[in-house]
Amino acid sequence: MDPQFPPFESLSDEQIVDIARAGQLGAFDALVRRHTPRIYNLAMSMMRNEADARDAMQDAFLNAYRRLDAFRGDAAFGSWLYRIATNACLMRMRQRRRRPEVPLQLEPPGFGEDGMWERPVEDLAPRVDELFEQKELGRVIQAGMDNLPESYQAVFVLADIEFRSMKEIAEILDLTIPNVKTRLHRARLKLREYLADYLEAHPKALVS
Repeated sequence: MDPQFPPFESLSDEQIVDIARAGQLGAFDALVRRHTPRIYNLAMSMMRNEADARDAMQDAFLNAYRRLDAFRGDAAFGSWLYRIATNACLMRMRQRRRRPEVPLQLEPPGFGEDGMWERPVEDLAPRVDELFEQKELGRVIQAGMDNLPESYQAVFVLADIEFRSMKEIAEILDLTIPNVKTRLHRARLKLREYLADYLEAHPKALVS
């Protein structure tokens, strides 16, 4: 590293962005290393397919690098990057939906072996905490998430899987907070309806 700059680890995102804009080799790589875990978790939450998640993450970092001069610091760099990553995932989802078949990740909700958080929405149905432990129901919930409109799915993932605040989600998706709340409410309702239809057709799923 150039001796005129302190170690990247001691710098804020915004300071590293300034160094990257100045042409310092390795500065953007430092941002990539710093944000890879969170962006990968976001991509996996939305794509639920490792190959697609990695492709979306790569798209996000590439787009961020190309648009680095457009970052003005009005929001935190992490929020700005999240918006780019969310859009990259949505673009990949549109491409994936044009394919004849879309494989589902068949792991149940909860913490996976890789540490990814896959908890679905709360309050979908009575005794839902117990139901989430059942692998078959986990598949149904993930299928229900796949059937959500993209705009609802993005809000749902950011709120109920990534645990982002309404304010953060509004900044990431360039929405108003009331719009975020409306989309999240509708996403939860659609998932509740999807799950209710499954439980009606499979009443034994309620038996623990």
